[in-house]
Amino acid sequence: MRYFLLIKLVTICVLFWGCDRVSAVNDAGSVDADTDIDSDTDTNSDTDTDTDTDSGIDPICDSIPNWTEHIVDGEFIEAFSVYAADVDGDGDIDVLGAAFEADAITWWENTTGDGTAWTEHTVDDGAFDGAKSVYAADVDGDGDIDVLGAAAYVDAITWWENTVGDGSAWTEHTVDGAFYGAWSVYAADVDGDGDMDVLGAAVSADDIAWWENTTGDGTAWTKHTVDGDFDNTHSVYAADVDGDGDMDVLGTAYSDDDVTWWENTVGDGTAWTEHTVDGNFNGARSVYVADVDGDGDMDVLGAAYDTGDISWWENTAGDGTVWTEHAVDGDFSGAISVYAADVDGDGDIDVLGAAAYVDDITWWENTTGGGTAWTKHTVDGDFDGALSVYAADVDGDGDMDVLGAASGSNDIVWWESDCIP
Repeated sequence: MRYFLLIKLVTICVLFWGCDRVSAVNDAGSVDADTDIDSDTDTNSDTDTDTDTDSGIDPICDSIPNWTEHIVDGEFIEAFSVYAADVDGDGDIDVLGAAFEADAITWWENTTGDGTAWTEHTVDDGAFDGAKSVYAADVDGDGDIDVLGAAAYVDAITWWENTVGDGSAWTEHTVDGAFYGAWSVYAADVDGDGDMDVLGAAVSADDIAWWENTTGDGTAWTKHTVDGDFDNTHSVYAADVDGDGDMDVLGTAYSDDDVTWWENTVGDGTAWTEHTVDGNFNGARSVYVADVDGDGDMDVLGAAYDTGDISWWENTAGDGTVWTEHAVDGDFSGAISVYAADVDGDGDIDVLGAAAYVDDITWWENTTGGGTAWTKHTVDGDFDGALSVYAADVDGDGDMDVLGAASGSNDIVWWESDCIP
């Protein structure tokens, strides 16, 4: 029992900063870990599990998917974040990861294109101290995929240029080297000028910011603060929440229990109006956006670590001024990451989550297609220290597979769906 408690304490310490820096972070307020995965237990477990037929799309799955685990890397020390993109431009899906203890940003080449063989390629190994988050986008506008990362210990938001376009060589560019407690990174065209800007969340600085890609090629950056007092923020995202054609920003504040979006008031990222989605989402850790109810506007999803909640908020009026909360799962202990995708191929949006405390990767079936009833399905209930979840068609067979990162087992894994054998 003493050994079990020690392991759990170490896990919690890592999730919330790293044991060697916890005391320093506590001076700035309570700290929460950032990974984009949450889930709620099924709020309507007795509902019919037939796929929704109201979407007008023939389901690609004849039944609920079964999952086959494939290890991408089993020695990625304290794997913290996972993402997927075509890094080498060969038409299949590769995998990217951030490892907190290894201080590494890495991508794995889908060597045969079907996810059965992987070749590891280092983007930044051992120097990106406290790597927390990884993302991929064409930052310099040259047509290939570049890599972005956030590192908490070196307070850095960084992007690496895919120098020759196939992921074999990388050139590091610092976006901001003084973003204290950098935890989450994302990219979007915030100012609407046609190039890719960068967004970040800093847990120690309580800062949500975006950096303008001033010259359009990622060589010069201008910082713009969205909110400089967003207490212990761990997650940032961007989407057109109010449907006015420009990019808005979303974030979570762990200490304030907030899920918030900021309206891009004039459309170019120079002025922001704060709107609270939920000010009582206890231990808010992760945020994502998707059209959960299929009504054509953007809804918000969140994961709350302290209460084990996975929820989505309906964009009731369609312009982000009114929100109605719907529970997906209220008993997903240590909910830390949330994502959304059409897992069962029936044309509506399902929800995925990662729960650090119960070592769980789960998806919830949008039973009726309108987000009013959810059926819980476990992908992996023994994924030690699950921190991050994502979905993509890894094997290229036309259905949605699931990816995860686990700090306890040092794993980057994908689970193959059998929707299309």
